[in-house]
Amino acid sequence: MRKIIMPIVVLVIMMTMFKLLVEIRPTPMAKDEEKEIPFVEIVEAQKILMRSSIRTHGTVRPRTSTTLIAEVPGIIQQVAPFAETKSSSTSFRAGGFFKKNELLLKIEDINLRTAKAEALANLRRAELHWMQEQELAKQAKIEWGERDWNLAPELVRRVPQIEKAIAETKAAEARLTQASLDLNRSNVRAPFEGRILKTMADVGQQVGAGASASLAQIYALDAGEIDLALSRSELKFLGFDDGKGDQNNSGVKAHILDENENIIHEGTLDRSEGVVDPRTRLTKLVALIQKCFANPFSDSSPTTPLSVGQFVDLRLLGREVQTFVIPESAFRTEDQILILEKDNRLRTRKVSVLFRTGKEVWVEDGLKDGDRVCVTPLEIVAEGMEVRISEETLESNQTTP
Repeated sequence: MRKIIMPIVVLVIMMTMFKLLVEIRPTPMAKDEEKEIPFVEIVEAQKILMRSSIRTHGTVRPRTSTTLIAEVPGIIQQVAPFAETKSSSTSFRAGGFFKKNELLLKIEDINLRTAKAEALANLRRAELHWMQEQELAKQAKIEWGERDWNLAPELVRRVPQIEKAIAETKAAEARLTQASLDLNRSNVRAPFEGRILKTMADVGQQVGAGASASLAQIYALDAGEIDLALSRSELKFLGFDDGKGDQNNSGVKAHILDENENIIHEGTLDRSEGVVDPRTRLTKLVALIQKCFANPFSDSSPTTPLSVGQFVDLRLLGREVQTFVIPESAFRTEDQILILEKDNRLRTRKVSVLFRTGKEVWVEDGLKDGDRVCVTPLEIVAEGMEVRISEETLESNQTTP
């Protein structure tokens, strides 16, 4: 019986002591929870004059290029350089340079000389026939006597015979001119100052008369072009209006950059080709660069010449605009930013975006000078939320002149 009562007594005593301890324990002091106010970085909006700029790339090609062809048939006899002009730098080889009107190759001209001689002989015969007809007309007038010569038939006055002789003489003159021109064309000369891309004929090869008349692919050294592609928004940003045509030539500048971002050539955005690529939806454009190719005949040859087919980086400089330049991190959405009001509370504001460069956004409207723009990305934002400006921002504002 004692073994049963003792555990019960101990349990009752312990419960009584626990209740007593709970009742006499001190009441904890209530602590006020401190409200955590986040720190943010800001930039002050300021409208400044900026020149629109876009980085792009493209491929160099000559402004003027053509296929040189033989205008008369024959066998190629010689190509530049010729033995009699060893000092000339002209060479009929891929990469060879040439001056305007310089001799590039000679086509065998025996047949052409023969044709010219025959044309000259035919002209002399026609001239003789004309003179004979004139003399016969004089003789016919004498034989007509005292009668009115104007009343004589045309055949008697030999009018049609003389007209035929005149026509034959003019035709003979034209054939002689053509024969002389063909003989001159046997010496193929350069149409402009340029360079050879590729040769398609050589000494001993037949050209024309059933064979290919193509001799070489050549291009002029005066200017190069670069094919570009830009979106419609980029064109608007630069201020390039396709509808104005050549009036844009001096409006948008094109700077070709090397690997160190140095400008090696300057040109202009010359024109739009008026075509939109259906795959990329970009407009095809052409930049013009004057005197960008190597030229051994010029004293102003570029120090860093471009090559046909070269891939280059460009910076396009367009119109000047008054704009606010805001970091991309300030944007909550495509067109919404947070403005820090005077009471250090955030307010959402919608702005008009002119262009995005990747790290910065050009804002056209929706801001005014002195607006404090929050550039710290906040995960949770409530309208009117209180924030504090970070010390780094305050220090930078104090050191900014």
